[in-house]
Amino acid sequence: MSVSATVVAPATALAAWERWTDFARWPEWNPPCIGAGLDGPLAPGTRLELHLRHPRGRDFYTRPRLTVVEPEREIAWEARSLGLRAPTRTTMSPEPDGTRVTWTCDPAIPADGFDEFGISLRVPEDAQPGEEILFPAVQTYSSGEEVGWVDPDPEA
Repeated sequence: MSVSATVVAPATALAAWERWTDFARWPEWNPPCIGAGLDGPLAPGTRLELHLRHPRGRDFYTRPRLTVVEPEREIAWEARSLGLRAPTRTTMSPEPDGTRVTWTCDPAIPADGFDEFGISLRVPEDAQPGEEILFPAVQTYSSGEEVGWVDPDPEA
């Protein structure tokens, strides 16, 4: 199973890269992140030091190892623990109105298995009370099947 989120950031690839790789500042914009840093240079082989809060409230630490560092294009790492391997990558590509940033995690979950993944987003500062805000997403399974979570709930 693959989990992915994409956004077009209104910024240059350099600005998006600098923000994404400034791990010490992740807690400012990444709600599940309590603390983050690098245990060495921004290069393959270096470990990230992540202190995160699970959506159900439990704090945990993880030390994934960087596997790819291509400035302004891609950064990837892999977290491993007992029975889990979770390669994660972020790609960046220029768009006419900014930079397309795609975050993907491919946790090793059996085809008949189940897991939950949360994503936290901050509401835009200019949002008005009662205004509907949609965060479209497409979920891609390892089989290649895609499920779109891109439309408002017709029952709402």
